[in-house]
Amino acid sequence: MINQKLNFLMAEENLAIPLSKALRLTSMTNIELVNEIQKVNELAYQFSLPEIKLNSRVIDIPNQIQKNWLNILFAEKEQEIVYSEKERQEIIFLLVFMENDYYSVFHFQEFLHVSKNTILNDLRKIREQIELYHVRMVYSRKQGFVLKGSEENIRLLAYKFLSNILMSKQGTRLITKAYFTESYSYYQSIRQRLFETIELYNLSVVPSRLDEMVYYVAFLLKRILKYSVKVKKVDQKLLSSLTSYQASVHFLASFTQLKDQQMESYYFTIIIMTILQGEIRDNALEFLLNCASQMIHEVERLTAIEFQNYRKLLLDLFYHLVPAYFRIRFGFFIENVLVDEIKVQYEEMFEITHIALHPLKLLIQENIPETEIAYFTILFGGAISNEKERKKANHLKALILCPNGISSSLIMKSELQELFPQIDFIEAKSIESYYSNGEMQDVDMIFSSIPIQTEKKLYIIHPIMTHIEKSVLLRTVQKDFIFPKVFLPTVNEIVDAILPYVDIKKGMTKEKIYHYVQNKLVKDMKRKVDDRPMLSELLTKEYIRISDEKMDWQTAIRQAAKPLLDHEKIEESYIQAMIKKVQDYGAFIHIGKGIALPHARPEDGVNKIGISLLKVTQPICLLDDPAHEVQLFICLAAVDNETHLRALSSLTKILSNKEYLNQLLQAQTIEEILNIIEKGENE
Repeated sequence: MINQKLNFLMAEENLAIPLSKALRLTSMTNIELVNEIQKVNELAYQFSLPEIKLNSRVIDIPNQIQKNWLNILFAEKEQEIVYSEKERQEIIFLLVFMENDYYSVFHFQEFLHVSKNTILNDLRKIREQIELYHVRMVYSRKQGFVLKGSEENIRLLAYKFLSNILMSKQGTRLITKAYFTESYSYYQSIRQRLFETIELYNLSVVPSRLDEMVYYVAFLLKRILKYSVKVKKVDQKLLSSLTSYQASVHFLASFTQLKDQQMESYYFTIIIMTILQGEIRDNALEFLLNCASQMIHEVERLTAIEFQNYRKLLLDLFYHLVPAYFRIRFGFFIENVLVDEIKVQYEEMFEITHIALHPLKLLIQENIPETEIAYFTILFGGAISNEKERKKANHLKALILCPNGISSSLIMKSELQELFPQIDFIEAKSIESYYSNGEMQDVDMIFSSIPIQTEKKLYIIHPIMTHIEKSVLLRTVQKDFIFPKVFLPTVNEIVDAILPYVDIKKGMTKEKIYHYVQNKLVKDMKRKVDDRPMLSELLTKEYIRISDEKMDWQTAIRQAAKPLLDHEKIEESYIQAMIKKVQDYGAFIHIGKGIALPHARPEDGVNKIGISLLKVTQPICLLDDPAHEVQLFICLAAVDNETHLRALSSLTKILSNKEYLNQLLQAQTIEEILNIIEKGENE
């Protein structure tokens, strides 16, 4: 693709540009500029356009190159492009949002190359969408189309539609075309100033979110000449204390015609914070560090797992939590195309994480979107996987390289560690860090989401792979590094093995069969074969007790664990360890709503996985504290960090359902408890 720094040259009125000026405008070296012009000339030849002339002093750009610059930039003629209905409707909104011109139906026709009826239909549909947010698109002869309603809602809609367009087939081209209505260099100049500001204030951003933010800012900067938002005073106090606020003030300083410079500085701070990787040195964000700590402890309680590398997890979670907090708090919801896949492949962790995010929900006073829950799920799932003891016999090392931020990197790491427990994985934070850090290159192989230049063995993968993709990857790595792993046959091998013994119907080809089988396998195998025990398989009749005796909390834990001891699933030492943990760390086993989850480490005396339950009719206070009244003691004996999660996920789902919880608390017989568990598990 052509480097968009050449946009600065196309924006010049005099297209006979001195070479020294061209180098200054584009910030390129002489060789880089010559190479880019050569790319342009190759496309110009394909489009039957005159070439750019270059000598030692001047670059001479033909007018026809300038007029067809969009086509050259994207290597495709505009008349050959068909924009989808969704793309058309959302770009109409963004053009009106920017208010860079007087827009009428005719202007939209010219911009999108469609009929009047098509535009009228698009206008009707986009108006219906935005009315749900109490926003209207109205037309007058004097102003053309303009947006009316809450400015906050108008901006959130613009952000939403922009994100949608950027994920579409022609999204980047369509957005670029919109910016070209201002000037060829408009977007590039905004981008350059933002990058300079980010570098000046040493802000650490998520690369995959940065481009989206720059695109949004470029649209927004036209609008804030006429409109402004109101930021609440309570938010102003926090925002003004952040480093990113100073960066926002600096960035906006050159835009002197803003309607409200102060309010926009607050607003731009919010935008920047939605893409930052948290900064531990920003004292104003300490409340989020505390929230991250609470969330980790919630996961530990809900999963009965104790994270050994607590500090690393705390920092990883904090880095992700900071932008997530500002996104959710101010409504900048992001798309996560992997959310359905995550909910399927990490079902148990998704349910547990949803509940563990309660401290964040209390902080924000908003429900957490599933897209955000999915990212946290992968983060915690990866941390749990890291707790596994791995054999290091082969001492193979692999680098994970993913430029799309912490979350995507964690997804990749979690997937790969499950596939290759024999490999030690390390992560590169960015492509730049990979190339600059010699130690990172001391690896046997590299798994990357993008192509890179390297002499190492390179595997290009998606953050979440289908079972077919995993099978192919396993085969390839096995072939390259010769270590055993059970793998699935490829689709081609399955079909080729069957074809000699079947008759193919008329109209059906081998390629169509390949395609059908692959789709079928991906669909049917999305959910991993799960041989971990279900809750109903562990919590059977002989492991449930109901007592109306008055007892202290230590006795209650002993009574709850007795069925496990009787069936030799635990040793006496495990009971002592559970009691000692409460004495040492407080009532952490109380997970709320009258429920306690006593547990200790597998090495404290667990022989086999097991769950037992004690229901007491008279509430018992943990550590004799009335704030920790318990009626249900559910004792967990885990052999590792994962085998019990399927059962625990079902239990968590049941206990978080008010109806089932009330039924459990009111149950008077073991049979009633078993029925509730069966219903909740099968829901």
